[in-house]
Amino acid sequence: MAINLPIIKGIYAITPDQKNSEILLRQVKDCCEGGINILQYRSKSLPWKKRLDQAREIKKVTDEYKIPLIINDDIDICLHLDTFGIHLGKDDESIKNARLALGADKCIGMSCYNQLDRVEMAIKNKADYIALGACFETKTKPTAPIVSLEMIKKVRQKYDIPTVAIGGITIDNINNLKETGIQCFALINSIFSSTDIISTIKQFKSKIQYE
Repeated sequence: MAINLPIIKGIYAITPDQKNSEILLRQVKDCCEGGINILQYRSKSLPWKKRLDQAREIKKVTDEYKIPLIINDDIDICLHLDTFGIHLGKDDESIKNARLALGADKCIGMSCYNQLDRVEMAIKNKADYIALGACFETKTKPTAPIVSLEMIKKVRQKYDIPTVAIGGITIDNINNLKETGIQCFALINSIFSSTDIISTIKQFKSKIQYE
């Protein structure tokens, strides 16, 4: 997808595993109401049919708010619901396979962790954006490798590809990431564990405003 991606910027919300669809949909609506820029549906524990049903209902909400919906590691759901794109991780489908299945107009993102060789592989295979992280310790992936702020800055300076920071990002440390020049921040626990998601997102948005 040859996108000049002003789309890959701002607050990139990622859903937690949540078997209660009613709770999840309420949280997603609050995310949209709060002003997220992108939503990724991610569920690693639910059966496929349940994930399809949840993603279908979530897409109704994101479509209403005109927010791009990305599916984590499931080409079939992405195709079935005609979502904006897909996000791939270490053990997921290759970019080439995903592009072959999804076509040229879908957005494909790739997790690159703290590995420059994955960054270069993603660029070579024409990923539309990359994700670096974990930036800080994270409850979602407690054993995830940590990427240094210096490496994020280096990637931003060396490669012309939209880049998402992910992992352990909070209100207290997001300014450190902002100083690397990164413009897209993926949040899971900081949003979905909040008792006031709308207010929390607005706080994050005020922190990442660029002059």
